[in-house]
Amino acid sequence: MALLTGCAEIQQAADTVNAADRALTTAQVCVQAIGAIDFIPSTDPATAVEQSRGAAQELSALAAQAGDVTVSEAIDGVATMLGNVSLDDFATPVEWLQERTSQAAAVLNACAGY
Repeated sequence: MALLTGCAEIQQAADTVNAADRALTTAQVCVQAIGAIDFIPSTDPATAVEQSRGAAQELSALAAQAGDVTVSEAIDGVATMLGNVSLDDFATPVEWLQERTSQAAAVLNACAGY
């Protein structure tokens, strides 16, 4: 009986360590994601599109690493938006920046618990 109790305690300790590891990983992903989102686009629309798509690739990789589904989905939403950027989006840069700000807020909200 003591052996079974010991095994349960070991499993519980392992579960606690795994949960802490996921939280730490998610916190790290959040910091990196905010950094990737927070870029100043070039005034040259073609360069701004390249920057956006580069950030989208980085964010997609980070979304896959997040230990939290809500965080992953929020980061993936920004990645999708940035990955779909075209030159036309920079014809109205204020609207594009508003959308990016809205998506960034969703990431911040998802990451708030970490």
